[in-house]
Amino acid sequence: MQALVLGTAQWGNPYGVTNSQGRLEDHQIEAIAAVALESGIRFADTASGYGDAEVRLAPWAKQFEVTTKVMGAASIAVEDQLAKSLGALELDQVRCCLIHDWPSLTQDQAEAAVKGLERAKASGLVAKIGISGYDESDLNRAIEIFNEVEAVQVPVSILDQRLVGASAIGQLKALGTEIQARSIFLQGLLASRSDSTLGNHPDIEKFHDSCEELKISPIQAALSFVQGLAWVDQLVVGITSASELAEIVNASQLNLSANWHGVPNSVEPSTDLNLIDPRRWNN
Repeated sequence: MQALVLGTAQWGNPYGVTNSQGRLEDHQIEAIAAVALESGIRFADTASGYGDAEVRLAPWAKQFEVTTKVMGAASIAVEDQLAKSLGALELDQVRCCLIHDWPSLTQDQAEAAVKGLERAKASGLVAKIGISGYDESDLNRAIEIFNEVEAVQVPVSILDQRLVGASAIGQLKALGTEIQARSIFLQGLLASRSDSTLGNHPDIEKFHDSCEELKISPIQAALSFVQGLAWVDQLVVGITSASELAEIVNASQLNLSANWHGVPNSVEPSTDLNLIDPRRWNN
């Protein structure tokens, strides 16, 4: 059973290419947290790199199973970074900690970061450890370096299907690794039409046109695609309002996967990395 995860990037930064709200206000966060808890969401995703998101999550942190992230290239040891995050969250332990900058680390940095996380786990600071990555090469390196890869967070969406059918995914599932899907709405581009350069991309427009033809809301379509992937364990959703979260929760309960996947050639995955890889958006 896939679980929704409350993303908090917008709590500390004006995150998201379609985010018109900017950094969320206190009353918005309170409303979002209330809807999440009332809806049965019990997982939250944050990071020290999300501004003061950890501090702002603290009032509710004990009611969630929290994932946070550390930087392998930082001058501060991984264990010390995690200890600082625990202080901000007002927790003794987080459920999961991922290496945030995994794709950009040198081999030596990656190995050192993994050892640091393994020491943090042995000390009881975290229950599960792993990486936040982008593609199969990131997963392969994790499999190579970790003694046990317990969790990975990767982008997956109806347009970004790079990891669908990837051999590394099969290896990780055989190892019992938890796979967390993020960017399922491609930072909001798949949630609604956007009058922006990326929003006017032909692949984005085709997706929204298909949703209109099928009479399925874009949120329902994007969500149901990822729900149809048996290897995905958690769905990280970043939102900017309580009403947006409520819509996602309602859509997640409709189970449209069978109908969506049964539409032949309704939407093809994008092969344009300048669209599906946010690292390229500023280039």
